[in-house]
Amino acid sequence: MGRVVTLHDRWLDWTRGRYGVLLGLAVLNYVTLMILPNDEPAVVVGTIMVSATVLFALDAAESSRRLRIVARSLVFMLPVMAALFFGGVTGTRSIISLLFAIVLGVATYVVLRHLLGHETISMNTLAAALAVYVLIGLVFTELFISASLFPPAEPFLAQPVQPERNDFVYLSYVTLTTVGFGDLTPKSDIARTLVITEALTGQIFLVTAVARVVSMFGQQKRAEFRSEEDSGH
Repeated sequence: MGRVVTLHDRWLDWTRGRYGVLLGLAVLNYVTLMILPNDEPAVVVGTIMVSATVLFALDAAESSRRLRIVARSLVFMLPVMAALFFGGVTGTRSIISLLFAIVLGVATYVVLRHLLGHETISMNTLAAALAVYVLIGLVFTELFISASLFPPAEPFLAQPVQPERNDFVYLSYVTLTTVGFGDLTPKSDIARTLVITEALTGQIFLVTAVARVVSMFGQQKRAEFRSEEDSGH
């Protein structure tokens, strides 16, 4: 038991503030959603990827023990939902995507809260900001998938095609970045509400958290430059 505790403590020490690794996991989630087909193996891979990303985010951001327990409880539900999916239980796919969105949302909140508490800016801080931005897109991707299988939100898209997972990933990041190509557009009221919410969330994040990080980074660099000039004299 003592050895397990020691290994856990070492793991927490190693993961603390490693937002570059978290950014890599978030990007890997995005790539996985884009390239994998809509089949049972993809559900297994997606479950593993989301679980690993969420648990790593909690450790990297030094979240509270209570929050870790809540988030891990949700993560442990994912394999159960995957098993129900394999059993052909109606509506399971929508619930799985909703759970994915919830646990990813928890991870995003934890990292953002820790990010806003940084007093000095480092490369880890910048990586954390980028990770949050990518995670926001993943959260809304899963919300889109879940809502598209919810009868009141049908049809989710105006285009007369059956959307695949990668279509929702594409729509999410096009919306988040406010590119707006228009090749995929929301149709139902629920779909439009989710899309507008994501666009607003992305813009608010950029003009608050990212602007704060960039401003503090600039101030820090100027202070370092002035310190070097004073020491040179």
